[in-house]
Amino acid sequence: MSAAEIGASLARLALKRPVTICMLFISMLLLGAISSRLLPLEKFPGIEIPEMVVTVPYPNSSPAEVERLITRPLEEALATITDIKRMRSFSTSDNAQVVLQFEWGEDINSKSIEAREKVDGIKHLLPDDVERIQVMQFNTEDMPVFQLRISSQRDLNNAYDLLDRSLRRPIERVEGVSQVTLYGVEKQQIVIRLDQAKLLQHRLSAADITARLRAANFSLTAGYIENENERILVNPVGEFQSEYEIRQFPITSQLKLGDIATVQREMPRKTDGRHLDQVYAIGMDVFKESSQNLVEVSDRVRAVVDEIRNDPQFDGINLFVMDDTAASVKTSLHDLLLAGLIGAGLSFIVLFLFLRNIVTTLVVVLSVPIAICIALGGMYFLGYSLNVLSLMGLMLAIGMLVDNAVVITESIQYEVEQGLQSEQATLQGVGNVSLAVLAGTLTTAIVFLPNIFGKKIDITIFLEHTAVAICLSLLASLLIAQTLIPLLASKLTKVMGSKKPQHRPSRYRRALQWSWRHPRWTGLFAVLILATIVIPLGAVSGDQQDEGFNDRLFLNYNLHQQYSLAEVEAEVARMEEFLYANQDAFYIDAVYSYYTPNYAISTLLMKPDRPVKMSELMNQMREQFPKMLRSEPQFGWGGGGEGVRITLNGQSTEVLQELSARFIPLLASIEGLNDLRSETDAGQFEYLVTIDRERAHNLGLSSAAVAQQLATALRGNRLRSFRGDLNGEVPLRIAFDKDLETSLEALQNLPISQVDGRTVPLAAVADFRIEPRLGAIRRLDRRTSLAIQANLNSDELTLDQAREQITTLLNQVTLPDGYTWSLDGSFQRQQEAENVMLVNTLLAVVMIYIVMAALFESVLLPTSVITSLLFSIVGVFWALMLTGQSMDVMAMIGILILMGIVVNNGIVLVDRINQLLAAGHSLEEAVIEGSVSRLRPILMTVATTVLGLVPLAFGTTQIGGDGPPYAPMAISIIGGLLLSTLTSLFLVPYVYARLLWWRERWHALKARARGMVDRIGLVK
Repeated sequence: MSAAEIGASLARLALKRPVTICMLFISMLLLGAISSRLLPLEKFPGIEIPEMVVTVPYPNSSPAEVERLITRPLEEALATITDIKRMRSFSTSDNAQVVLQFEWGEDINSKSIEAREKVDGIKHLLPDDVERIQVMQFNTEDMPVFQLRISSQRDLNNAYDLLDRSLRRPIERVEGVSQVTLYGVEKQQIVIRLDQAKLLQHRLSAADITARLRAANFSLTAGYIENENERILVNPVGEFQSEYEIRQFPITSQLKLGDIATVQREMPRKTDGRHLDQVYAIGMDVFKESSQNLVEVSDRVRAVVDEIRNDPQFDGINLFVMDDTAASVKTSLHDLLLAGLIGAGLSFIVLFLFLRNIVTTLVVVLSVPIAICIALGGMYFLGYSLNVLSLMGLMLAIGMLVDNAVVITESIQYEVEQGLQSEQATLQGVGNVSLAVLAGTLTTAIVFLPNIFGKKIDITIFLEHTAVAICLSLLASLLIAQTLIPLLASKLTKVMGSKKPQHRPSRYRRALQWSWRHPRWTGLFAVLILATIVIPLGAVSGDQQDEGFNDRLFLNYNLHQQYSLAEVEAEVARMEEFLYANQDAFYIDAVYSYYTPNYAISTLLMKPDRPVKMSELMNQMREQFPKMLRSEPQFGWGGGGEGVRITLNGQSTEVLQELSARFIPLLASIEGLNDLRSETDAGQFEYLVTIDRERAHNLGLSSAAVAQQLATALRGNRLRSFRGDLNGEVPLRIAFDKDLETSLEALQNLPISQVDGRTVPLAAVADFRIEPRLGAIRRLDRRTSLAIQANLNSDELTLDQAREQITTLLNQVTLPDGYTWSLDGSFQRQQEAENVMLVNTLLAVVMIYIVMAALFESVLLPTSVITSLLFSIVGVFWALMLTGQSMDVMAMIGILILMGIVVNNGIVLVDRINQLLAAGHSLEEAVIEGSVSRLRPILMTVATTVLGLVPLAFGTTQIGGDGPPYAPMAISIIGGLLLSTLTSLFLVPYVYARLLWWRERWHALKARARGMVDRIGLVK
């Protein structure tokens, strides 16, 4: 059964069973309406990020020691995991971190299990005092949906209990909230501070006391006593119940812990800090359950926060919403809906202008809400969520959903105008265009298959959700066009148009006739149009527009060396004072800063309605930055890895630092590269304590025992948490005098032994010296690496130009043996995205050809139709150049979607020409009459698609409210569709006619050759 027969049979079924069809679509409408409430609303779909991080905390060490003892053994073990794309490692004074990156689509759950097995296998090779090893994997749902910053003029250092009890826990109880984390403030801890002199006096060591306390503070279930009547659990109680009990803990028969130590509550040492609006701040992140509606959870959390703001306990405390993902989603929703409504309104107007009949227009427009509802129901049952990507798909589909209905309605109306009766006109009209409608829908949907089943990168993974929404909508519109539209049209034929044939457009007919009589001129015009692509091709850049879309700037301080936390805070406060003094001039809404002894960054939240470009504001700020004593502030990104990035690889970090010092002045000579900086950390120092083994041995000590006392003095030892507090567990730690943690002199005088009643200090058995050390050691694919980063001023330099100039410049530099450089960051992402999208686009073209050839059982028809794709690409580049857009990822997505839409016009044209040829018309008559009869539906479908995208093309709508703008994608589709339509109306019939002529010539040539062979055979 042919497509035309299937279409006619579906229409015949609809005409015979009108109530059944109506009930079917009413049920689909209800299902879609219910699904719209049940679909989880998210910013991005839940996707497993193909990365895994293995972290081993090892505080108070050195990067070199961490790399040697932990990082390298971890790398060797983890490198045996299959399909690793990239391995990065970071060794710092506090931990070792190995990041494994895999290809998209890998089963990260199984990889994490494999990683845990590998780590367990080399655990015995790691230092004995490694407490835990974390293996973490990430999902887009792991991102916080709500970020709160808490600031006040009053001291919040001791506010943990208040914030935990009256803010964190109430939010945690909100329906849909899975976790709430509070950071920047710590709960008090109980510290047992040993008096080293008294320990020596009683011939005790810190290790002895630690071991006894660990043995005394335990929790154990012994088992059950069972008899005939009962079963009783035996639970030995060994936990400390009060601080008094800790002080009274017996060390010997006559010595209590309180005699040789003080037991008191203390605040943990601060290792970092935060500022909001120049005041010390505390952070809180809220996470939602995966199945919950993002907007609803956010609204409920906001309501609780607003209620807490009015609590008298929080007088003078500012609760500032730093990030509300739901707000950006609602902004995106609002913008998309508004753009959709405007586009739908414009489409309605243009349809009415073409059809000149309100009833027919309403019949066509009716297909849009029904198709959207069916798509929502399909998304729900397929397990997809309603997110900014699927919403983008629905938005893009709105302009295309009326295409099938327009073609079917126009065909039916044409048959009515020819004088056929209601039912006959409906069946004839549907049958005439069923094949074209089916081919058009399938070619539009099939372009996404390479993205769904091809190579996976972040773009294709996310594009899948857009594709599903578009495909479901289009398939729904196809079903509606084949059933509901014919049913309604058959009932409304009396008002659809007169039965007298209407006068067809004469200008288009005359232009076609001229084209038919002057094939060489037509071919020349086609070649000239294709050649004009040279002009925009050189003007349109391939930049990916890295500059933040979410109204934020990140200011890295680049500290000269490691300072005390108070000194870094003073440095940050100086910059904040400058920024707030120019708050209005720089359009700054708020400033949030984070700082540690060797790192600091300020996040500038910019006003969204600023009249100045972000790059101009950055230049103004750079020129006016105050002179900083301890840092060199530069603009960058929050997490690194963005912008222009040159990675140096080699063996020695010191050599890499020297190379980066040579590279930076060279790169600074390139106009348009700003804020050049290397990954080198702030200069740090270590205090080397060299123990004299002979002197230690004479005192009856070992080097290890002295080092252990030194470690206890500086970082103490953690004990099992104290659980006798009403507010929950309290950390319990054993340490020496606090002065030892802050004073080098006190550390040198640390008593380590007692000889003949005389106390021996640490200085008696050790030498001391200060040496510089690396802040961190970075490795890439098991080689030491260092990155140089820079911001790119797109007004002066495109990414392609930057790649060319950097490559030319650095190729002139001679590197030591074993050292290399490579381009990363935006360069790598752009190249990968361009390669994948180019391959997928070519595959889409091939699949479009295959589908058309299979449906029409012809290779000539798809060959003529596919030529329209060439002209659509010309239109894309002209549109991007005229609007000043770059060929970024969004524009590439637009081209991909365009591939499926463009061929629809050619399919409708050539299908009608074929029908007329089959009916006995001459080729010229079939080409001209077929093209003229399909002009109106083509113009209507193109007009509705273009007008549906106009609000996105000329608006400021962004993905998720703070992501890349939709404009390049919409402009690409509009530009390509307009030019391809204008050319298709003349060139597709022209190419098809020429192909038919060549085929006839070929057949004639073959027949002539066969006749000559036959005559030669007869002569013989």
